[in-house]
Amino acid sequence: MKRTLAVAVLSVAALALYACGGSSGGGGGGGTGTAMPGLATCTATSTTQGVVCGQAVAADGTTPLVGAEVQLGSVTASEGVTLTSVNTKGVEDPSRCQTDSSGFFACLVPTGSTGNLTFTIIFTGFTNKTFDANINAGEATDAGAQNMEGGTTGQWAVIPGAFDGIQVLLAQLKGCTLSDGAGGAFDPATMLPATARASDECTAAGLFVVDDGDVATFLTGGTLSNYQSLFINCAADYSYVDGADAVLQEYNAAGGHIYFSDLADSWLTSAFPGVIIFAGYSTNAGTISASVPYLPLATNVGDPIDIVFDLSAWAAIDDVPATTTTFIQGDISSITSYSGVHPITVGWRPDVSSGCVFYTSYHIEGAGTDTTIPQVAAMKYLVQNISSVCQ
Repeated sequence: MKRTLAVAVLSVAALALYACGGSSGGGGGGGTGTAMPGLATCTATSTTQGVVCGQAVAADGTTPLVGAEVQLGSVTASEGVTLTSVNTKGVEDPSRCQTDSSGFFACLVPTGSTGNLTFTIIFTGFTNKTFDANINAGEATDAGAQNMEGGTTGQWAVIPGAFDGIQVLLAQLKGCTLSDGAGGAFDPATMLPATARASDECTAAGLFVVDDGDVATFLTGGTLSNYQSLFINCAADYSYVDGADAVLQEYNAAGGHIYFSDLADSWLTSAFPGVIIFAGYSTNAGTISASVPYLPLATNVGDPIDIVFDLSAWAAIDDVPATTTTFIQGDISSITSYSGVHPITVGWRPDVSSGCVFYTSYHIEGAGTDTTIPQVAAMKYLVQNISSVCQ
């Protein structure tokens, strides 16, 4: 039985565009009056306190960061002042000001804190971002979009495969340039994503691509626990390495997230048997119109969206258990021998303390790496916010 993640029913008003009202001017983020989609409110709530609004995005400038925290003050060695969220939709702890499922925030500034103030956005995997905003009592100020750069916390590791190159999208999120593996810089406009390799710049930003000949040592050498997420590209299968499956299971049980792409299905099945029931392999490439049943994703990328399958051979999902979330699904009968709607992108947590295991039948090569392409934007949103979207 397929399942989509249960989400709270949002009113029409909650999905409309809300203006960040108040007076003119806003510190380092521009003036007020900017439309803020996704927020239930972005207006002043009292005559004695101001409100600061904005959006936290990754270094690519577009991918929302879900659950980032905004504090008052320049946070370095010590924490800043904890702010309260005006908008509690999708916020786990309403006593702290966190971004919603579209990366937007609306924070209540303490009484007496006015003028040009410094704020800090904190999000695992990124360097803390400070910004200034001019705050007035009883008014709301829009600080605009705040791009965050990759940092050394919450690091990501990538295992290369014969196809796909999720590391290219990850590098865009981190704001770094990968290597071409031959001493030069990787160019996504002229090179295949699967050929991108580690660079000093990306490693410093928290993104490491394992060398092809070092994968077995990486898996069994005890360093995997240093990484928040592991990304396994299409056609990578190291289940033959003694103990590799157990390493993935232990890593996931300890809270590590694992992403599998397309023809890495054989390794997924070996490490996590019985979770995804695969139909088999398609023998056709093509494009389908897919639905996006996971509402936060649909709000950010649209519904329906086109999904491009660029390889003639790709792994089709037959069914998933009720405990698995289907993020994207579609009728694949036009390009396969399988009839009806099938899951395309899914994720699950084996238990509440585990990390997420995330799988998608499509990858990035067919549609390129342009974030404006819905299937690319969807991939970025899910892998960047894997902790939030996978329940």
